[in-house]
Amino acid sequence: MDILKNAHRLPVLDWNLNFFGGHYQQVANDWFVPQDKHQAFELIFILHGQECLTIEHEKYHLNQGDFVLIPPGFRHTAQAIDQLTYFCFHFDLDEPNFIVQLIQNSPVFFPKMDPINREIRPILGAMVELVSPTTTYSFEDKMQIQIYLSQILMAFNRLIPTKTASTNANQSRYAKIIAETLKSTLNEAILHPIDETSIQISIADLMSSIGISEGYGNRLFKEAYGFSPQQYLSTLKLKWAKKMLLKPQFSVSEIAQTLGYQNASHFSRQFKRWTAMSPKTYRQIVAKN
Repeated sequence: MDILKNAHRLPVLDWNLNFFGGHYQQVANDWFVPQDKHQAFELIFILHGQECLTIEHEKYHLNQGDFVLIPPGFRHTAQAIDQLTYFCFHFDLDEPNFIVQLIQNSPVFFPKMDPINREIRPILGAMVELVSPTTTYSFEDKMQIQIYLSQILMAFNRLIPTKTASTNANQSRYAKIIAETLKSTLNEAILHPIDETSIQISIADLMSSIGISEGYGNRLFKEAYGFSPQQYLSTLKLKWAKKMLLKPQFSVSEIAQTLGYQNASHFSRQFKRWTAMSPKTYRQIVAKN
């Protein structure tokens, strides 16, 4: 008997919405950030003064009220020009369709008078108001940050036009399939293991199952997201590692095996490359907080 045969369903939400690196500061006129790039979006909002940003060899001169949205994988430098105070944060959402749309269709620079800027700027101002000098935040504060970030993402989704070129659509489709298959394969292997053996996910086999070559799939994925399928898989593994380290019943060795590493030492070295701390240190810090 199907007890839900007449049910009208809401979608399953199986994603991670990450917000990190949020801060504001006033800096001296000789302040400079050397070339950098990230696997997440970065939003920089000018509260006061002026800043010069170089993003993939394009220069942007930002004044008070302007902001930029730097896509994943874009190389950039930053330099204060005059009495700069800025607000900055990174975000990441593993919803491939939206991320492809944002990377392919969104401008980088949003000047103060831009319609999208006018809608998002008050939300950024509200986020700035939440910054605490004591860096102590309640559950309500954290939920409010997530609400503000969700409002920003919904504004981008609503206001940034979508392109209709068939080539872009096909490329986006393949990139989305690759991302969703990687995510679902990893989740299935972790949540429903067949035996005690480690996860071994072959990106080449995954591309073959979709019907494209590994090289072509890697290129499409990187063009869409700004990073490779292997980097995306590493990001997913890091998220799972952090989740599992929150649970004291899992030893580091068990986490390493679950995520497909040869041994605990190999996993610990990789985790330290990701986070600049060992799994044990991360677990201790999280436990204290």
